[in-house]
Amino acid sequence: MATESEIRRELAGERKQLTEAVATLREELGQAVDRGKKVGAAFGAAASAAAAAKLLLRLRRR
Repeated sequence: MATESEIRRELAGERKQLTEAVATLREELGQAVDRGKKVGAAFGAAASAAAAAKLLLRLRRR
């Protein structure tokens, strides 16, 4: 049977691993958010360009 000090060491090690895993997850989530922002900006620019082109075509038809 494990002694109290062994159990405490195991718990401390698991706590450290959990802390590192949470830090890694936060970093990965931050990177995903940054990629999402870039995709959103690119999509917004493309949609604006398409709307401007459509407007120009309508104006030329008049």
